[in-house]
Amino acid sequence: MADFPFFLRRAGRALSLLFLFLLLTGCDALPSRNRLPELPFLPGQSEPVSQTRDLRVFLIEEGEVSQALRARIASWAADREMQVELSTSANYTEELRGALRGDRPPDLVAVTGFLFPDLVAQGLLAPAEEGFYDPAGYPPNLAAAFVWPQRGGAEQRYCLPREVRTLGLVYDSAGLAGSGLAPPTDWGALRTVAIKQTDVERNRFGFIESPDLSRWLPFLFAAGGTMIDADGGLSVQSEAAAAAMEWYIQIFRDNFAGHAGESNNEWAGEVLGKGKGAITIEGNWIAPYFKAGFPNFRYGVAPLPTGPGGRNTTVAFTSCYAVSADSPWKREAFALAAFLSSPAVVAALPNDGGWMPALTAQRDEWRENFPLLAPFADSVTTAWVWQLPSGFETLVHSFNRGMVQLFAAQIEASDFLVEMQALGESLLTEPVEGESN
Repeated sequence: MADFPFFLRRAGRALSLLFLFLLLTGCDALPSRNRLPELPFLPGQSEPVSQTRDLRVFLIEEGEVSQALRARIASWAADREMQVELSTSANYTEELRGALRGDRPPDLVAVTGFLFPDLVAQGLLAPAEEGFYDPAGYPPNLAAAFVWPQRGGAEQRYCLPREVRTLGLVYDSAGLAGSGLAPPTDWGALRTVAIKQTDVERNRFGFIESPDLSRWLPFLFAAGGTMIDADGGLSVQSEAAAAAMEWYIQIFRDNFAGHAGESNNEWAGEVLGKGKGAITIEGNWIAPYFKAGFPNFRYGVAPLPTGPGGRNTTVAFTSCYAVSADSPWKREAFALAAFLSSPAVVAALPNDGGWMPALTAQRDEWRENFPLLAPFADSVTTAWVWQLPSGFETLVHSFNRGMVQLFAAQIEASDFLVEMQALGESLLTEPVEGESN
């Protein structure tokens, strides 16, 4: 399909959108490559505690990073005459929930900011002892992602962020330079560049969009809106949300934007790498992807464009090392978590640019090592962490499926936002399955 004439490909959009709709009914549209954001973990046991301290650790499989962590964990365990069993999985998120509810869950796991509210609400994670973790040195917005309100208004910390990734404007630098265009800094410039970079003969779209809540949120923020209001309620039925959705959908319906499925590609990074797109919004995980799959592709990264609200707030994905609520060795597990999050260990891990250290000082060094990717690091402190109230995974799936229908003009933005607001409000009043009292 990628080589079909432009007008034929446009005629076939309904088929590709139908395929994408069916695909999204089975999985969310969040970045699916090994990018670390989206990590959860496992529960505990009520069996008698053995005399041998045997810790179980469950982490996502990350190649060289996993190998380096394995060596560090083995050294830590040997110094303490302990046994530590480390298991990893490429299907980590899918397996995590089951493991946490198992008879013998891991003692230590990695948990994403998105899954953290659900796991804490269900009583699957153990809070850290008061004073155990010091959030100094971490961006407040990242550190705040792993605390939970207690009775009386106090907040309990469970863990500290271990890494972070953000969204930025990724563009075909050679393509824009060849047309005398600069990276767009606002919505108007973004539309202009998208129009000028759309090439009918090459089946190339100026802007590659995703039917994905996380990729649309920067437009909501740029319009002056918010996802969650000050009272903790959903806020997508607003003038800002209407303006953001109208812009996002209209440029697609005007044929100056496309999505990856239209050219049989898996995601926006692949579309750009193949020369079928000029601009997209993606995360710093594109660096190792382009290096491995499209080493000759010249790309640039810029801050997100501003909108009517005058902001260019990005979305940040982060995770932490958390301890199972049922672990018989909580103190040891927390000690291992602190060790793995220490500056010395983090600095020694292989880094290809696909992830950034959460510690501010180390992220400054990361910026120096990857100057092309600096906009990703620069946006961390003002980013909105990818995290919604417990039980909101249903809303994310519904939102992403609904955006496919919006692209196909099967529903209108105003009706869609009303539906999402109603769904969110209903979810806020429903108890989370397994939620502890």
